[in-house]
Order: sequence, then C-alpha cells, then structure tokens
Amino acid sequence: MEKLIDTHFHIWDLKENYYPWLTDKPSDNITRIIGDYSKIRRDYLIEDFRQDHGGLNIVAAVHLQADVNLADSVKESAWLQSVADTSGNGMPQGFVARGDLRAPNAAEVIEAHCAFPNMRGMRAEMHPGLDAAPDYNPLKDEVWLSNFALLEKHGLVFEVRAASPEQTEDVIKLMRAHPGQKFVFPHLGLSIWRDAEAIAAWKRNIRIYGELPNVFVKLSGYGLFGEHWTIDEVRPYVLDLIEAIGPDKLVCGSNYPVDSIASSYVRIWDTHSELLNDAGCTSQDRGKIFHDNAKSLYRL
Repeated sequence: MEKLIDTHFHIWDLKENYYPWLTDKPSDNITRIIGDYSKIRRDYLIEDFRQDHGGLNIVAAVHLQADVNLADSVKESAWLQSVADTSGNGMPQGFVARGDLRAPNAAEVIEAHCAFPNMRGMRAEMHPGLDAAPDYNPLKDEVWLSNFALLEKHGLVFEVRAASPEQTEDVIKLMRAHPGQKFVFPHLGLSIWRDAEAIAAWKRNIRIYGELPNVFVKLSGYGLFGEHWTIDEVRPYVLDLIEAIGPDKLVCGSNYPVDSIASSYVRIWDTHSELLNDAGCTSQDRGKIFHDNAKSLYRL
C-alpha cells in the first residue's frame, strides 16, 4: 500500500479554541466559497480524522490553521502540540500556524509559535483583508515584508493565501526576491476567481511557478469546484498543473473536514491516484507526490 502524507487537513475543538466562522453567525463570504457548511460547524477531533481516513496508509499529516480567532493563534498551536503529544500519537506531525504579518508584535508571535516542536510554517493573509483600507496591499507594506523575512530565518514554509489576481506580479517578485523561502500554494494554486481571465492567468502563473525551485503546489481543494464536483471537472486543472510543476514540487492534501461537504476522504485520494495515472506518472513520481516531497518540505 502506498504511503501517503496529507499536507492539508484541519481539526478543531470548539470548547478549547474560538473559531468565529464555526461558532458565530455563518459567514456569507465562506458560504460563497464552499457552500452550506452547517454540517462541519461541530467538533472535529483527531479521532474523527482517523476514522475518516479509514484504511488508507496515512503515515503523517500536516495541519493548516483553521481560522482560529487571530488573537488566539498561539493558543491553537499549543493545543495542536498537546494533541500530537497525547491522543494524536504524534499526529499532526507538523502544523502551519495563523499569523498577522501586519501586526507590530508579529516577531514575538512567530517566536511563540516556534516554541512548539511540530511548528512548520505560517499561513498569512496576502489579500488586503476585510478591515483594511481599499488601497492597502500587504506586498507593498514594509512592516509586512519585514516580518515576512523572519519566516526564512526560522526555517518556516510560507503557505500562500488568497492573493488576488492583481497581486500576481508582486507575488512572483516576492518569490524571486526570496529564493531561500519555500512557498506553498494550496488547492491547485487556483484563486477563488474562476472567470476566463483568471483561469488564463493561472495557466501562465503555474508555468512560472514550475521554473522557481522554491515554489510548491498542493493537489487539494476539489470541493471548491462545488458540492457535486466530478473528476472530469478537476482533471484538466490537475493535468495542466502536473505538466507545469513536475513531480518534484507537488504534494497532496484532503482539505478535510471542509471538503467532507462534497466528498468522502477516500474518494479524494482515489481522485488523486487516478489523475496521477492519467498524467502518466511513474511509480517513482507517485512516491514523490504522495509522500517524499511532503516529508522533505515539512521536515516530517
């Protein structure tokens, strides 16, 4: 059985941490992106994750911050480490924390996250944010950029989040300016914009990402194609991505339990497997994409 590393999953305990999108009024913005998410507005613990992945050979998993209340991001990391140290039996083997690189105390927050042995990266907003001035762009903010530079110092990966189409040029400049910093795009590197212009830009961008040795992309997020997504819908995107990026810089994820709205856990990995076959991936390529790349990227 192939060894698998899930590089994109979430757990949450609503009694331990405060997740506004899960406990307060449902978010219209999130509903527009993932649909009706009422069935995941409940605890989802490491035991639930294990039950969902069933008989698959998941040898490690990387937790992505679950939009915990921003002020409580270090508290979430402490909880995740406690899970790994107790009921998780080591899982999550790595986690990517939430951070606000605009904040004046960002350096201290990063240091606090790094006190936990399983800390592996930071996921920070790149779009202006709902509370920002209309013309604010973090990629032109000297405070944001200065704090961003601390990630490489700490050996952390940077998970790219929600860069808007008009920021593409600045994102690529940032990647070129920081060749030692590893960047990871989730969910095929697609944005939430899916018009013809955005898709054409995505096709151009993934070829640039393929040329940059410090840029990785996840096969994940199929649920963003809708509650009734089909393999035929996602196939052209995945095949384009595999061709552009190559087997050395791709990893796989489930986006569970968010994608449970649209699919079983096993179906997601069956889809990964079938599409790697469609792309003509060798057994060596499959080993890299399913396991080896993630093990190296996240130091598992």
